[in-house]
Amino acid sequence: MVTESSEDKLVLRRIYTATPEALFQIWTTPEYMRRWFRPNQEFTHQFIEVDLRVGGQYRVAFESPEGVVDVLSGEFLEVTPPSKLVYSWTWEEPNEHAGIETQVTVEFQEQAGGTELTLTHERFTKPDMKERHLGGWSGALDLLNVSLTQDDID
Repeated sequence: MVTESSEDKLVLRRIYTATPEALFQIWTTPEYMRRWFRPNQEFTHQFIEVDLRVGGQYRVAFESPEGVVDVLSGEFLEVTPPSKLVYSWTWEEPNEHAGIETQVTVEFQEQAGGTELTLTHERFTKPDMKERHLGGWSGALDLLNVSLTQDDID
């Protein structure tokens, strides 16, 4: 669900039946990220690397069903378990948006029976960036909900 949108910013809110601690772990642990952090189930990962600390880096390689590999990387700017993450987001070459740094903020707010997740992705500089990221994030957040049904998440 899109709750706010401008030319350079996208805000998505979802409610999940999991604790903020569980969602934070799912969001930041490569083993769990493999289950949901992709635009749809057709995509796979060649690798997911996470150094979860302020100043730490992450890199994720997405492989499309057609075999196209896109690599995403960034730096953690704020790490406040289990309530907030802020990180830079930059596609690497040869992605059409390579080198354009955007920023993602994820907030996990406890609610009765679950957690409200608010994702803000901002600083888009090209007209199609927001739309493309909306599609990717929407698919990923749907897969995140599916991954919560798996019973081995603490």
